[in-house]
Amino acid sequence: MQPLFNLPFMKKPAGRNEGQAGQKEEASAAAGEPEPTDDEVRLRLFRLIIDRYRDKLEEYETKSVSDLKSLVQPRNDKILQVREVLLEDFHPYVYEENFLSAAKLVFSHVSSFRTISAPVSFWLEFSEMYELMAGDEIDKSILLCSILRSLGSENAKVFVTDTKNSYVLFQFAGKSFVADHSQKEILEKPTGAEALECLKGKILYSFNDKEYEDFQEGE
Repeated sequence: MQPLFNLPFMKKPAGRNEGQAGQKEEASAAAGEPEPTDDEVRLRLFRLIIDRYRDKLEEYETKSVSDLKSLVQPRNDKILQVREVLLEDFHPYVYEENFLSAAKLVFSHVSSFRTISAPVSFWLEFSEMYELMAGDEIDKSILLCSILRSLGSENAKVFVTDTKNSYVLFQFAGKSFVADHSQKEILEKPTGAEALECLKGKILYSFNDKEYEDFQEGE
């Protein structure tokens, strides 16, 4: 099988023969150093590539205000597909009667995804999240907010804080709710102000597909 990457350091050094390679492997084994597996070597290679091009990757992944708003997509095909599956128990689904139960079901679904941070700033698409069944906190918040918006919530928003935590806040039947990924729970609060007090750290910004608010303006 040909290697995935034909890089210079993968070529055998001039003058090195199989006997020399075998002697080195024997010396490593004698020293108690296990040979790395193919997966371990491949992971090291990927890390080297990421580190070399980190600045370019993060520059490409930088989002403007309008870009952030566009990440919440209640009409995305994947979101609508997931919505239909999650609402199979509601026949028919009536927002005024079923939204809160559906929202808790959706949160439980999104909480089943692993929380994994990428080594660089990187935004996952919904299809990629479902392929991995994973994402970082803000990926999961954007997914949750998109589904809640598709369920009829006009006020569901993603909130991001300076502790790198993210939350989804929404209101229903006169109460406020905070979806906290780090604690895997939905907190119920009587007012929006009390809901905001639950967030860890200082709020940087909030957004959904309709609006964006910068909490740092005027500082």
